[in-house]
Amino acid sequence: MTWWLKARAVPQVLAAVLAAVLLSALAQGEAIPVPTIIGPSGSLLFGQILGLLPTVVLLWGIERGDTVAEEVAVRPARPRTLALCLSYSVVLATLTLSVHALLDRPDVLSMARNSIGSLGAALVLRALAGPGIAAIAVAALPLLCAAAGRRPGGSAQPWAWPIHPADSALALAEAGFLLVAGCLLLLWRRRPVVNLLALGA
Repeated sequence: MTWWLKARAVPQVLAAVLAAVLLSALAQGEAIPVPTIIGPSGSLLFGQILGLLPTVVLLWGIERGDTVAEEVAVRPARPRTLALCLSYSVVLATLTLSVHALLDRPDVLSMARNSIGSLGAALVLRALAGPGIAAIAVAALPLLCAAAGRRPGGSAQPWAWPIHPADSALALAEAGFLLVAGCLLLLWRRRPVVNLLALGA
């Protein structure tokens, strides 16, 4: 088990989680300007994009193993990967809720929500198009939402959950739905749909 945790880069994931929580707590509303497709120029809070850091590290760790060998191993690997993703979500949520309760930092809540939602989206895309496409698409998701996800008045569209305020119940529900969907696909799908179609399966 220790070897498996090292192979999945769990120490690096924990370090990335701590760094993301610390940086988002220190950001305190700092934002970067993002050109928008509709309306005036918008912005993306650092807390809304910092969640990508631990998510990308976790995705990298998940893909480090030998997929072919693990699929025929005596101990199934996919339930362990699912447990890793769920543990990541619980640890991140617990840590950010504690920091927010102590320091009143809404940015850490946005970071955790976006990280967990991005993980779910990545797992969905991983099952449909493979890990490479998933990593690229998830990295671009917050920027896409910031550029095209605002109404003319400046408020976020319902679908653009990464740029919703930290207290948005809709954004939290959407992120949670993506995580559940991604976890179910992780257990169910062995190969990406695109590869199956290419093979005629």
